[in-house]
Amino acid sequence: MQQPPRRGPSAGINLLIAALLGIPGVINLAGGILRGGVGEIICGAAALGYALLLLRDALTMRKTGRPAMPQARMLMIGFGFLSVYMVGLFLKHSR
Repeated sequence: MQQPPRRGPSAGINLLIAALLGIPGVINLAGGILRGGVGEIICGAAALGYALLLLRDALTMRKTGRPAMPQARMLMIGFGFLSVYMVGLFLKHSR
């Protein structure tokens, strides 16, 4: 009998997404601090915050084999960070 495909987050994919969000997050945060742009600071902080959350989840998955939090909760937190990021984009481009 075949087993159903494994569903759920992957540590490798979470690390990849964390890197893809973290690098621009740091760049936005540093640029916002240097140029004094509130929108850039908010965008950078939101991207970096979610990248750190994904990194924590990936490291926990590698250590224990299970995610640090349920997938539904992680998704809701992700949407929260996305909302903050969108507010930052609005402020960044409203000038």
